[in-house]
Amino acid sequence: MRALREGLLWLVPCLLVSAAFLLASALAQMAGLPAPVVQWLAGLHTEISAALPLLVAASIGYMLAIRHRLPRLPVAFLCLVYVEIAAFVLRGHPRAAATLVLFIAIASPLINVPLMARLHARRWTRIARGGLVGESVRDAMNLVVPGIVTAALLAAVLAALAQVPALTQAELPLALAAPESPYRSGVLLATLNSVLWFFGIHGYYAMQPFFQVLDQAVVLNAADAAAGLAPRHALTSGLMGAFVFVGGAGGTLSLSLAALLFCRGRGLRLVALASLPVSLLNVNEILLFGLPVILNPRLLVPFVAVPVLNLALSLAAVQAGWVAAATVQLPFTMPVLLNAYVSTGGDAAAVLLQVLLVGLGALVYAPYIRAIDQAGREENAIHLRAFDTTFTRLPEEAGLATRDPVEQAHREQARRETVLAHIRRISEYDFHLEYQPQVALPGGRCTGCEALLRARDRSGASQPPGTLLPWLAEAGLMREVDLWVAGSAVQQHRQWSAQGFALPISINVTGATLTSPGHCERLVKILARAGGQVGIEITEEALAGDVPAIRQAIARIHAIGAKVVIDDFGTGYSSLAYLHQFDVDVIKIDRSFVIARDDPKGAQVMDGLLRLCEALRLPTVVEGVETEAQCRALQSPAGLIVQGWHFSRALPAQEVAAFARGREIHQFQ
Repeated sequence: MRALREGLLWLVPCLLVSAAFLLASALAQMAGLPAPVVQWLAGLHTEISAALPLLVAASIGYMLAIRHRLPRLPVAFLCLVYVEIAAFVLRGHPRAAATLVLFIAIASPLINVPLMARLHARRWTRIARGGLVGESVRDAMNLVVPGIVTAALLAAVLAALAQVPALTQAELPLALAAPESPYRSGVLLATLNSVLWFFGIHGYYAMQPFFQVLDQAVVLNAADAAAGLAPRHALTSGLMGAFVFVGGAGGTLSLSLAALLFCRGRGLRLVALASLPVSLLNVNEILLFGLPVILNPRLLVPFVAVPVLNLALSLAAVQAGWVAAATVQLPFTMPVLLNAYVSTGGDAAAVLLQVLLVGLGALVYAPYIRAIDQAGREENAIHLRAFDTTFTRLPEEAGLATRDPVEQAHREQARRETVLAHIRRISEYDFHLEYQPQVALPGGRCTGCEALLRARDRSGASQPPGTLLPWLAEAGLMREVDLWVAGSAVQQHRQWSAQGFALPISINVTGATLTSPGHCERLVKILARAGGQVGIEITEEALAGDVPAIRQAIARIHAIGAKVVIDDFGTGYSSLAYLHQFDVDVIKIDRSFVIARDDPKGAQVMDGLLRLCEALRLPTVVEGVETEAQCRALQSPAGLIVQGWHFSRALPAQEVAAFARGREIHQFQ
């Protein structure tokens, strides 16, 4: 329903253009302009209306393509082709084609696009594979087979149905339009017309023989009036056009009025206001497709009930003699009020009756359109009774844009293109590791180091990690990055060992790696080659993920003799909870607490964290120490390990040994 509604809404500009030409034609005729001008303007309206089934199919197909994650424009064009197939197959049955093509334009995407999605998921339907062609070419080529299959099925089904006379030449008994039984015939015609339009079937063409009978009733009434007799028929095409279908099928001029009077939502009021001028010409496609009315179960009851009510009241008025019977045959697009006045031979009471019926119809539509309006507004607002206030999630315009699948698809496509551009740029960088030493206090011995990812572009310029890691994470590549860092750190440890030097290394690992069984298995195998000398650091954000999976991963890390550090401790929402949930070996306090220590309250917080670590008897690393004052302010009877520029920046691998030897190497015990 959402795909149908959003797709049909796209047609509103085209419908407004068509309606503008129709309105201009009517005004030109009323102004007495030359007939060629009137016909030219009316012809523009006719040609645009003829393209309506094509536009309907393409727009609904586009929306469904988004829903089923198919290439949008190729699917829309295929749905347009379906309409052309239907028009060709039914070319020998003009009335059936005029009646059913719009219905096929609506129904064929609803059936064929899901079928295309199923076929598109099958490998045997994909012509273009791999990266040999561009994405757009690949998307288009891979819809060729699904398009051929669905088009062939549609053509075959329509061709088979076209051979069934009961469908292509179906004729309801003309007795249904018998003017001699006005109430029975009128109710049946009004109801059938509304039901057909509800399903997208053009009611006028489907029931053209019946309207021809009612046209003949007008001719007979005119003959009676000319002979000085009372018109014999109350049920005529003039009555149906002037009083029953006021504003078009379903009496939708009343619907426009109800939306303007009883709705508060700008969207519904805007559609109603746009439809009002052409509704005065009994043209209601803007409402049918803009709200929409077609296939909208919430409007089915009033869409059927209003014409039936109009019929009953207008017939009663004519039979009672309050309003003259129709004696003048008029085109269906004759303006409202004028059609009632002219068709009845200048009866002012007919105009009053028409106004009364429009008002009563608006009252019938009112509760239904208000319910639709209320439902739309309640989706965006929550009333907090305790505070007597309303929380609006988004303004109406922003809400429509946020929920609009097309907008979402465009935003997703833009995001993907941005990520792709950054990843393509990053792919040209040279990556390496640098190692920032960790120094024990007191004593100043180097006890370990943290491996940090670094990159250089083609010119050799260093690129800040903050410009790389977010895009790698957005692209879902951090697990591969973690494994590369682990492999490089282990390789560096083994090179140092071959040189007679050993220093524990810690690497940063994301939660995605630890919670992925395959990647965690590979990580453990890589780290095992270092004999426990390469451990991992996990941020609190990572610990907030899949707790059972992370516990299992930590246990596997411990099983190979490696240590686990909880990084950025104190910055998360549940820092203390993590200490008893996870078996960690070292706590690393975030640099933000070092900076905040200049404030008295910040100093108290920092001291509290240090006392907590002492009570837990866990080794503590304080990172981000950059000045002598910051270093001296750190005091703990249990001793601390400090990491920061006060002692050393991150060093290339070949400089670490010299730094560590100069400070008397000491390992974690």
